[in-house]
Amino acid sequence: MIQKYRSRVQNEKYMRKIDYRHIMAVLLLCMPMVLQAQVYSLDSCVSMALKSNKEMKAAQHKVSQYQYTSKSLYANFFPNISGLANEAYGTFSVSKTVDIATPLGQYMSGLLQNILPDGGAAMSQQMMGSADALNPRISMKMKNFFMAGVMLEQPIYMGGKIKTGYQMGKLGVQMAQLGKQLSREEVVVSVYEGYQQLVKAKEMRVVALKYDSLLIQLTKEVNGAVRHGLASRNDELKVLVKKNDAELKIRQAENGIRLAKMNLCQLMGLPLHTDVDVEEDVDTAFVALVDNDAQVDGRVEAQILQLKTQLAEQKVKLERSNYLPQLGLMVHAGMLDGMELMGNKMFKDKLNFVAGVVLKVPLFHAWEGRNKVAAAKEELEQERLMQADLLDKMNLELQQKANLVDEAVLELMLRKRNLEQCQENLRVSQGNYSVGFETLSDLLTAQMLWQQAYSELVESEYQVKTKMMQWRKAAGRIDL
Repeated sequence: MIQKYRSRVQNEKYMRKIDYRHIMAVLLLCMPMVLQAQVYSLDSCVSMALKSNKEMKAAQHKVSQYQYTSKSLYANFFPNISGLANEAYGTFSVSKTVDIATPLGQYMSGLLQNILPDGGAAMSQQMMGSADALNPRISMKMKNFFMAGVMLEQPIYMGGKIKTGYQMGKLGVQMAQLGKQLSREEVVVSVYEGYQQLVKAKEMRVVALKYDSLLIQLTKEVNGAVRHGLASRNDELKVLVKKNDAELKIRQAENGIRLAKMNLCQLMGLPLHTDVDVEEDVDTAFVALVDNDAQVDGRVEAQILQLKTQLAEQKVKLERSNYLPQLGLMVHAGMLDGMELMGNKMFKDKLNFVAGVVLKVPLFHAWEGRNKVAAAKEELEQERLMQADLLDKMNLELQQKANLVDEAVLELMLRKRNLEQCQENLRVSQGNYSVGFETLSDLLTAQMLWQQAYSELVESEYQVKTKMMQWRKAAGRIDL
């Protein structure tokens, strides 16, 4: 009984073990379906990179900042309306006896009639009734003084300061937009190079696998020859050494693919370990053709330099405007309360209106204005010289990029020819080795030369595409 029980328990454990193995096998078969890499085209990679790039977002915020600044400068063309209110407490008081026979007394009588319409007439008649009357005593007090009103200020002529400031604001907006476009071009170039780097890494793995398959086949042939006594142990070890090198190249290619994927994920704003893939037929119709008559005038950096020069010109006008006549209009309407004259409140329930024109003319300040204008002109000349110098350097860079493209195209043609020759050499070596006309070392050398030629061809294709993209950026011809 005990033996049967043990046998049944062992069978149940074995069945559970079999079930677990089946489950794990199903999971392993399903994992490639779940974890299949997402394939991206070049356009989708660029689009995702532009949306996630932090420099692009910062450039957009800078554009918005300069747009708001330009609008704030444009507001200086319109009137400035502000409300004013003031309340104070004081113990100010004055009392003075006025001789009504003098012109001052007559003036005060008329003033009282205007300010105090109720009691002013009777008081004036009392003051002017007879010359023998006692001279009245006029008193004025201020306790709680309150003032409220609205002021309007309108610049009429500020020496061109407002217009110049607004023009500088618009130039700042244009420079910010060009800075955003420059960041966009840099993102496009970086994504393109990262995309092509992944394509190159995948091709390098294909080359390594093909080279490894040649050595696998040769290993089988050499092992068979060793068993039949037709080859020595030394020949077998030579093949094994090359086989180890091929496995190392496969591992290096796989690491290159992993690193290229991480780099592309970083550019696209994805987690670094996201499994991505790219299309194999990217740039199948790629043509490496440069325009020798291309100029850098359409380049973003050249346009920014031109705007910097214009900004320096506006700065000269701005410094000059600070020392030109300035004319403005001021209008004030308000009410006053809190002053007493002869025991009656002044300005009660009356709206006071004041308007005036302000003219400011600088006369002398130890030639400060002339020196500031001269300094701004010197800065303008510096910007012009820097613009000319940088344009020459950009034209030189453009020619250098064109030379690199020309050399890369020539290298690609030579690499293709070299691969064809190495393929033919490998075919002949394999035929000669099979009939005993060539040694194993010669065949291994032919295989190694073929692998090197193939790898150099893949690298040359990558260099042509990246060098061409760099020339497009230097010429300002990147299609965004």
